[in-house]
Amino acid sequence: MYACPNCGANIKFDPGTQMMKCPYCDTEIAPFDYMHAKSAEEEKGIDPDAQITPESDPDEYEVTYYTCPQCGGELITEDTTAATFCSYCGASTILEMRVGKEKKPDYIIPFKKTRDDCVKAYKKTVSRAIFAPSYLKKDETIERFRGIYMPYWIYDVSSNGKVTAKGSTSTRRGDYIYTKNYDVSADVETVYRGISYDASSSFEDRLSEAIGPFDLNDSEHFSSSFFSGFYADTSDVEPEIYNEDVKNLVLNDAASIVYTDPAFRKHGVSMAGVVQSLGNRRTTYRYKRAMFPVWFLSNQNEDRVSYAVVNGQTGKVAMDIPIDAKKFFIGTLVLAIPICVLLLLTNVLIGPRLLIGITMIISLIVLILANSQSNALFAREILFTDKGYNSKRTPEEIKETQKLTAGNVVVKKAKIKPGSGSLGIGSAIGFGVLGLTIGTLIGKGLLLGLVFFIAMIIVNAVNYKRVPKDKIIVKCPVSRKIGITIFPIITMVIGALIFMIHPYEDMFYYGTAILGMVMTGYTVVRLVMRHNQLSSRKLPQFNKRGGEEHEND
Repeated sequence: MYACPNCGANIKFDPGTQMMKCPYCDTEIAPFDYMHAKSAEEEKGIDPDAQITPESDPDEYEVTYYTCPQCGGELITEDTTAATFCSYCGASTILEMRVGKEKKPDYIIPFKKTRDDCVKAYKKTVSRAIFAPSYLKKDETIERFRGIYMPYWIYDVSSNGKVTAKGSTSTRRGDYIYTKNYDVSADVETVYRGISYDASSSFEDRLSEAIGPFDLNDSEHFSSSFFSGFYADTSDVEPEIYNEDVKNLVLNDAASIVYTDPAFRKHGVSMAGVVQSLGNRRTTYRYKRAMFPVWFLSNQNEDRVSYAVVNGQTGKVAMDIPIDAKKFFIGTLVLAIPICVLLLLTNVLIGPRLLIGITMIISLIVLILANSQSNALFAREILFTDKGYNSKRTPEEIKETQKLTAGNVVVKKAKIKPGSGSLGIGSAIGFGVLGLTIGTLIGKGLLLGLVFFIAMIIVNAVNYKRVPKDKIIVKCPVSRKIGITIFPIITMVIGALIFMIHPYEDMFYYGTAILGMVMTGYTVVRLVMRHNQLSSRKLPQFNKRGGEEHEND
C-alpha cells in the first residue's frame, strides 16, 4: 500500500491529473517524486554496511498475487485490498492471495483515460448494438470494469547489408520482343523500434490487436507507483513467439519503402524480389518489457464468458457483443410487416416456380453463412491463431489440436505482383472503359465511366505501398458443421428435383417452398444462437507461468 505523506491513507495514481492523489485529503504528488521520497525515508533505517541480498534485488519489486481458484487466471497488485472477482472468467469469488516478487518492466504507459472516460466509450459502443442483451448496459455490469496493466514485449529490430534483386524489362520492335535482365543492388539499413506484442497468454491476441496500437511516446521509465489503485497481469509468453510476426511486419514495410527507389522500378524489379532479398539478411532482435493500460470487463453467462476491453491510453474499444434472441426476432418481425404490406399494396405476384427459386437462393446464402460461421467458431474454440495462448499449452493439448485440424488448415500465400501490389494505371483505364460502356447502355455513360476511372485511381494510390500477407484459413471438419448446413442443402436439392420433374400441380411448388422456408428459418435461428458462441468463449483454464527477461544480440 502507498501511504499518503499527509494523512497516511492509501494514495492512488489518478489518470486525470497524472498524479498520486489521496482520496481523503486531496494531497497530490508526482509518482516519481513520491517514490524518491519513499526511498529516502526507507534508507534512513538501512545499515550502510549491509550487503545487498537476492531478496533486495533492485530489478524486482514486491507484489501481491491474486489467483482465481476456478480458472487459474492471475493478477498482481501492490494494494492489499482483497480481490472479490476474477477478470478472466467473471467468477465472483475471493481470489487466493500470496506475496512474491516480480521483475521490473523497462517502461510503462500510465493510464490516460479515467474510469469515467472508459464507461463513456463503452456505453457509446453498446448503444449502437440495438440487439445487445440488456445486462451489458446495467450499472452493476459496468461497475466491474477493472484497470489492468497488461504486459507487452517491445521489439527493436535492426538489419543492414546489401539488397540485391533481379529485374527485367521488355520492349517490342516489329515482330521481336527484346528483354533485358538486370541485377539491381543497394546498401540498406533498417532500424525499427517500439513494435509491441502482448506477453500474457490470458490476454487473447485478437483483443490485444483490436485495441492497438499504443503510443510509446507517452511511456515512462517504470515506477511501481503507477500501479497504485490498479492491477497488472503477469508476463508468461516468451518474446521469441512473435519473432516471425515482427520479421514479416518489418519486411513488408521496409520493402514498400525500398521499392520506391526509381532504380528498382525502372529496371523491372518485383516487390517479391525486394522482400526476398531483405529477408535473407541477418536480423538482430532486442527485447524489453513494458506495461500498457487496459480497462477490462468480463461477463460470465452460464458456461461462457464475454469480454470488453478499452485502451487506457486512447479510449479505443473492443468487445464481444452477443445477441438477445428476443430483441432480434421482434426486430425482424417489425421489419417484415411493412415489407409484406408493401408487397400486398403493389400487387406483386410471385409465381410457384419463382417462389422456389427465391427459396433456393435464400438457402444458398444461409448455407454460405453457416459454413463461414462454422469455420470461424471452430478456429475460435481451439484458439488456433492465438500464439501467446498456444505457447503455454501442454504437449497433450497440442496433439489434440493437431488431430482436430489435420487436413483442415489452409495457408493462402500472398500473391505479390509488380507495382507494389497496386492495380496499376492500366487497370484503372480498363475499368474506366468498362464503366463507360455500361454507363452508355443505361444513359449515363460519361459520368459512370469517370466515376469508375477515379475510383480505380484512388484504389491504386491506396494500395501503392500495400504488401499482402499470408492468410491462414481454419476449416471446420465436415462432421462438426453438418448439423447446421444440412437443412439448406436439403432445401436446394429438393428444389432442384422439383425443377427437373416439373410437376403440373402448383401444390408441389408451394409445398416445397414452404418446407424450404421452414428449414431455412430453423437454420437462421441456429445461426443467431451460434453467433452468441462466436461473441463469447468457453470459461478459460490457465496454467500461468512467469516468463524470463530476454535480450538477444
